[in-house]
Amino acid sequence: MSLNNYISKLAFTSKITNSLKSWISLIVNSKRYSSRFKKKTLDLNNNETFVYHLKMGTKSFDFYLRTFKGDIDIFYEVFWKKTYAEHLSILKKDPKIIVDLGAHIGITSTYLSLKYPDAKIYAVEASAENFELLKSNTKSFKNIKCIHAAAYFEDGFVNFSNNELSYNQRISKNGISTEAISIESLKTKFSLSDIDLMKIDIEGGEIELLSKNNSWLSSVENIIIEIHNPYTASDLEKDLKPFGFKIMRDEHFVFTAVKG
Repeated sequence: MSLNNYISKLAFTSKITNSLKSWISLIVNSKRYSSRFKKKTLDLNNNETFVYHLKMGTKSFDFYLRTFKGDIDIFYEVFWKKTYAEHLSILKKDPKIIVDLGAHIGITSTYLSLKYPDAKIYAVEASAENFELLKSNTKSFKNIKCIHAAAYFEDGFVNFSNNELSYNQRISKNGISTEAISIESLKTKFSLSDIDLMKIDIEGGEIELLSKNNSWLSSVENIIIEIHNPYTASDLEKDLKPFGFKIMRDEHFVFTAVKG
């Protein structure tokens, strides 16, 4: 990390934390994680978790991050590097209904809640471990609804792996049996006629989600998606184009597709 980036991160963590203890803990634990990650000595069975007291704008809240499971990486990506900021700037108006597929521990849902306080956010996460933290991290955000299920092209059950970094867990041949929910069923369950923004980061699950039983795409206005091999940008365009989407931004495998 360059000196400028290091100073930037220190300033960011100082601004976002609500106590000296949280600031020091976040800096120290970030270093502990990155050191083991670089040395490839992470113990993915180590669920050491810290609660950080954070403040953003006028809102103060507690946020739980596991030190050695990759949570810290995603936290910095979303709040410090602002991964989604440029993508969201493309939207023609503020979304009122947001669906977060692959909500992980609530980092992106929280970011969206702070940016769009008048929106209703449906956070869908398949991993049982991640889901417990998702609930804890979003409990002070009344506009976030947490749903424990795997987003899939049909209802039923799928096997969901839990032996990777927390943000890499996915549908697999082996794993924990987990309820799967189709987007049509999700819409029916929560009376969603239209979805203004859908964020998709489901570690390869997008392949079947977007290509099978995909008529629900007609009711979605904007999509921000991270794609994973073997799914390509051409595949994404092929699946979305029939529903009037145009890909507007492509950045490090994260795409924004909008209608019109």
